[in-house]
Amino acid sequence: MTRPTLALGAAILIVALGSGAWWLTRRDPGAPPQEETLEPFRAVAMGVGQLIDLQPPSAPLRSVRWTLPLPGEAAVAQILTQTGRQQAVLFVKGAPGPALSLPTPTGVSDRFFQFADLVDAALAPDDALVLLYRSSEDPSSPALALAWDLRNQQPLWSHRAPGEHLALAPDRRSVFLFGTGTPVCILDLAHRAGSRKPTSTTVELPLEVKNISSLLPIGPRSFLVAHDLGFSAFRNGEWTHVPAPPPSALGFAHGLGLVAGNAKAGWWQPEPGTLIPLGPGAKTGAPQDLKRLIPEAAAMDADLLHLLGEEPDGHLWFGLTRPTLPAPAPAPPAEIPGAAAFEAAVAPPPATLPPSREAWEAYLDKGLDRLYTWKPGEDHMKVIPLAEAWKRLAPPPGLPGPPGDGSLRPEAGALLCGGPDRVWWLPLKALRAW
Repeated sequence: MTRPTLALGAAILIVALGSGAWWLTRRDPGAPPQEETLEPFRAVAMGVGQLIDLQPPSAPLRSVRWTLPLPGEAAVAQILTQTGRQQAVLFVKGAPGPALSLPTPTGVSDRFFQFADLVDAALAPDDALVLLYRSSEDPSSPALALAWDLRNQQPLWSHRAPGEHLALAPDRRSVFLFGTGTPVCILDLAHRAGSRKPTSTTVELPLEVKNISSLLPIGPRSFLVAHDLGFSAFRNGEWTHVPAPPPSALGFAHGLGLVAGNAKAGWWQPEPGTLIPLGPGAKTGAPQDLKRLIPEAAAMDADLLHLLGEEPDGHLWFGLTRPTLPAPAPAPPAEIPGAAAFEAAVAPPPATLPPSREAWEAYLDKGLDRLYTWKPGEDHMKVIPLAEAWKRLAPPPGLPGPPGDGSLRPEAGALLCGGPDRVWWLPLKALRAW
């Protein structure tokens, strides 16, 4: 071999080694090697909605999870690989954005983050996406709120605190982290230079608030809550409370209270079958007469109407909740001596089930697979039989359905059907107009 040939071979070897070194070091120096990033979902128009398909992954997946739909016709899918890489994909109107590869936040253990489940999210459009993770191994450990800067495509901050749900403030500058029995934590979305921690405010719950089931932000630091003991408002740093009305004789489980609307007007439902309007200052009004809004043939549905939320255009959505139908109180003995006789005389009679327990059992056996929607001010509600509506909407072949009301978040304006590998994004307007 001649010297020119040797020199040429050495040069080629040096170039090859240099190219390989550049390829290995072109990622961020502090970031771990990444698996190949592909677009994980494909979305195509299908009927009145968008069909979203998970594409064959380049690495084995541990799980795929979806949040419930979010205000703004959005949703988030979590993709967790067997290697522990966390990804999130933001969907708006059924169209997927890029997959966000999320690094383990500072101060959070790799073990927690690599196995954490995405349970909720909040979206400030074109600004920030806040993801809420909970441990898949220890549900009692604090949740992780992780804010992602949508403009610069990088982490904004992270925060550990107890909680199960997120809600976005009306001005979109803060999010509320809350849970059934945990303090309310208010996290600012503004980024402080040089800090990976948000400005936070913790609001402790007074004794009058027990087991929050729903929270509605009405200002940067103000909110309304429905809970087991009634309805409460936190405004200007002070609490006000309204006790729950006497419970229905039908017997409903705790934790079904809901508050919906905005800072000017809204609705509070302490339990199914009752709907109380909220005016300015969160002042409660006279209960709405639900029976007059439903055809007489379905009048018993009125006692089961469970408020699910309010669409952006003001339409309220309701499901039907099955009651427990508690057993009637035993008849008292024929003669009750002394003080017991006096107590029995002044005690209120036990609640009864109109028209009868037998009538209710027969009615419930027919099924409750229907939704109701109502625009306040109209003189009737619209009933949507789910099975019939599902057929007329012509869903994609092979998609299970119809979905139950547990997947319906009306403030999002959309419904996710199926999943997790194959999802149909369905606008609520299409379901309302079936």
